[in-house]
Amino acid sequence: MLTKSKKQEIVKELTDKFEKQKSVIFTDFRGIGVNKLMTLRREMRKLGAEFKVAKKTFLRIALKSIGVEYDPKELEGEIGVIFGYEDQVGPAKAAAKFGKENETFKVLKGLLDGKLIEGKEVLALAKLPSREQLLGKLVWVLNSPIQGFYNVLQGNLRNLVVVLSKIKK
Repeated sequence: MLTKSKKQEIVKELTDKFEKQKSVIFTDFRGIGVNKLMTLRREMRKLGAEFKVAKKTFLRIALKSIGVEYDPKELEGEIGVIFGYEDQVGPAKAAAKFGKENETFKVLKGLLDGKLIEGKEVLALAKLPSREQLLGKLVWVLNSPIQGFYNVLQGNLRNLVVVLSKIKK
């Protein structure tokens, strides 16, 4: 049995995690084996995220301490929480992928910028392009006018060389 000081320590740790996060995903992991959960934890670590299992009461107290009025007791099943520290989309993508591979794993709710969102909104977030893809598109958009201008200047130089070579002949 947990002592009162141990419970307070767990709540403080959860509160710290909620304060540092960029996104939170509440999941139901009933029926998932330990090996698969370890795989999920490793995947989350690669993305700068963390998967934690906590009691609903501890989650409620930690959420209340950061100003979110939500009672996780509404959620069914065994609750696992994914804390995304670096990216908001990456953990959602990994959770959606893990959910496709494991039928009993469900995304229940999420917390994004201090606002509670539904599971379907978390899955919609997972369909967004990754940060790297968006940065690549931005670079392409910024580079295309410069590339076009360069091609126009090259065309003029090529035409000048053709005209001069014809004059020489």
